Amino acid sequence: YFDKENNFILETEHGPQGGDEINLIEVDKINKDEPLNYGWPVVSAGEISIHQYEMPEPSLLKKKLEKYPLYKSHIKYGFIEPLKSFVPSIGISNITKITDNKYVVSSLRDKSLYFFELNNDNKLINLERFEILERIRDLIFKDNKLYLFLESTASIGVITFN
Repeated sequence: YFDKENNFILETEHGPQGGDEINLIEVDKINKDEPLNYGWPVVSAGEISIHQYEMPEPSLLKKKLEKYPLYKSHIKYGFIEPLKSFVPSIGISNITKITDNKYVVSSLRDKSLYFFELNNDNKLINLERFEILERIRDLIFKDNKLYLFLESTASIGVITFN
C-alpha cells in the first residue's frame, strides 16, 4: 500500500512457517547509494523445516540450511527490521489505510483482519485481531467502507465505518 500523505509503502511478505511481515519502505530512501534490504532470504522470524518443501532428498535442504542458516535478527545482520512479524504465520495478504494513521491487513490462513496504527515514529501500535472465518484475498477502503474480497464463498463483505 502506497501511503501518499506519509510518503511510504507498507508491504506484506510471506515468511517460511511463521515470519509473515509488514515492512515500511520509506520512498525518500529508495534508489539512494545504499539499497534498502529487508533480509529475505537471509533473515526471518519463521522457520524452515526440512520436511516443509517437497524435495527428492531432504538431506539436500538440510545441507543448505547448515551452510546458509536463516537468521532471526534483521538489524544484527544489517537489514531493516519489519514493523511486525507474525509467528505463527497468518498467511498475510493485502494491506490498506483506514484513516490518518490506522491501517488494516488481511490474512488467508488465519481468516482474520488485523487493525493497527502507526505512531509518530512509524512504529506499529494497537494491533487488534478480528476473526472473519474466511480467507480474505483482497481489501479496498472507499467512502468509509472496507470491502473484503472473500475467497471460499466468492463473495464481498462490507464493513461500514462511522
